[in-house]
Amino acid sequence: MNYTSLGIGLAIVFSLFLLYNLFFVLFYENVLFQGDELNEDHAFDFKFPYEEVLIDTEDKAQLHGLLLKSDSSKGLILYFHGNRGNLERWGQIANDIRNGYNYDVLVMDYRGYGKSRGDRSEQALYQDATVVYDYAIQQLGYDQVVIHGRSLGTAIATHLAANREAAHLILETPMTNIRAVIPVLDFLLFKKTWLRYEFNSLSRIDAISCPITILHGTDDRIVPYDLGYQLYLGIDQPNKKIITINQGKHNNLDTFEIYQQAMERILK
Repeated sequence: MNYTSLGIGLAIVFSLFLLYNLFFVLFYENVLFQGDELNEDHAFDFKFPYEEVLIDTEDKAQLHGLLLKSDSSKGLILYFHGNRGNLERWGQIANDIRNGYNYDVLVMDYRGYGKSRGDRSEQALYQDATVVYDYAIQQLGYDQVVIHGRSLGTAIATHLAANREAAHLILETPMTNIRAVIPVLDFLLFKKTWLRYEFNSLSRIDAISCPITILHGTDDRIVPYDLGYQLYLGIDQPNKKIITINQGKHNNLDTFEIYQQAMERILK
């Protein structure tokens, strides 16, 4: 055995391990949260009517969102978007929901996204969701809301629905937890506590009493379908449904008729 070659090989492996951990510590949050900030005076170039919403939090953060009102509204959808983009993108998606299902839609940018400001943490994101929910009930006057989460937003929506009443919880491309989405992260970390965001929906999904619908595509390469199905199995109540969308990917479920029909049933 060539011990010199073995030693060099081990040294290279160890160096790569250290580099990975260094990269993780420095850049992990930038990879997880891919939302650009916007200037406070930024004007959206939407071709549809909207209202801008600003909500201050107890820790002096500021949340910015869009309220889109339907001419014949059936109620409010509180929408929690994915990890990429800001309201420049998600405002249009919220408008598609408004037009397609005749609901008012309130969608907020997370801290560090768009015009929202404040120090970000998993707990802060959960608290912000509660603040926005309470604002919708107390300030906007809605009796109840439908909570709709997409991708990363499903973890926030699930936490909210476990702590506030809702007419329905819609989870689009949900995950069980962040470690399951990218298991190599947990395996290669020198200290497991460096993974500061868990987003463990599986641990709280059975605390939800309202009806739950999961929509997931079989060809999702970002959050695999199996994770949505595992989350479905973790729901310990009869008012649950999973809509399996064959050949559906992570960002195109709303183009499928089965998705549109499911949304119409939920929001009728």
